[in-house]
Amino acid sequence: MLRDVRLWLELSLAGLLAGLFVISGAAVSAPLALAQIVPLAWRRRYPALVLVVVALATLVHLRLGMWRVVGYLPAMLALHAAAGSGSRSVRIWLCAAAALALSVSDATLRGMVEGGLISLVSFTVVWVTGVERGQHARERAALAATAAEHARLRAESAERERLARRLHDTLAGTVTVMLVQTEALRHTAAFAPPERERVDRVLSAGRRALAEVRDAIADLDRRDASGAELSAHLSRLRAAGLDVPAVPAMDLPPPLADVFHRLAGEAATNALRHGGPGARVEYLVEGRVLTIVSTPVRARRAGSGGGYGLRSLAADLQEYGGALAYGRDGERWVVTATFPE
Repeated sequence: MLRDVRLWLELSLAGLLAGLFVISGAAVSAPLALAQIVPLAWRRRYPALVLVVVALATLVHLRLGMWRVVGYLPAMLALHAAAGSGSRSVRIWLCAAAALALSVSDATLRGMVEGGLISLVSFTVVWVTGVERGQHARERAALAATAAEHARLRAESAERERLARRLHDTLAGTVTVMLVQTEALRHTAAFAPPERERVDRVLSAGRRALAEVRDAIADLDRRDASGAELSAHLSRLRAAGLDVPAVPAMDLPPPLADVFHRLAGEAATNALRHGGPGARVEYLVEGRVLTIVSTPVRARRAGSGGGYGLRSLAADLQEYGGALAYGRDGERWVVTATFPE
């Protein structure tokens, strides 16, 4: 579409110049007039070559007696295009040489003031506007390239974060279930001292692995749990002994829905980790407020709530204009998220 529009503009410009040459009687030689007009169609692609051809044709045409001012228009258009070139030699030296040659030639025909000086001023104005146009075009191209590079880097970063979040969620959820089940087995099964020691080593290694995973990707832990992923995650937690219902729906736009799902999954994971099998989770939705109440089956360990996951979610929700509060209410752990309108 753009190419078609540009073609019609070039054809219209050529037709306009040809009409002006005919009406004004500027053309002394038809081939030279064509040599001035036709190459302009390629002035953007080959600015230096077009300027040389058009300037030479104009000089020869001047020597043959072309004296109408309209005869300089093709050279001005070629000079304007060359002035916007990215090549410094073309932009400065070639343009200066063409402008001086045409001005000197005009001075020999019309005199120093009406010919040479006026022509030089006219070509200088055309050159300045061409330089500015070229500079703006290069700046726009540079900005477009920078924007494209930033978009590419953002896409790559988003993909890395997505993979890191998925890895974190998978490991955290799976290791949590393994730890809970192993700890339950340790308290319910009758182990000999050597076997109990091996179980303790397994628990210790699992807790250390979970802590190292969280520390390693703490900067990327912005977990992206869709509704389907959340349901699957809650199913695994139910199988491990967590009493958790289906999460009620909230009508939220995609960014807030992401925070909603992540928060529901994080609270459930924390409830099983710190409350043990049999812990209960309740989701209460009232307007734009989500309240999650976790009730353990045993007393909570010190420092068991408000880890990095909740702090990260609080920061995310605050960024969107919401708020997240959490803390103990007796033996229960209450998380309250207020989503913006």
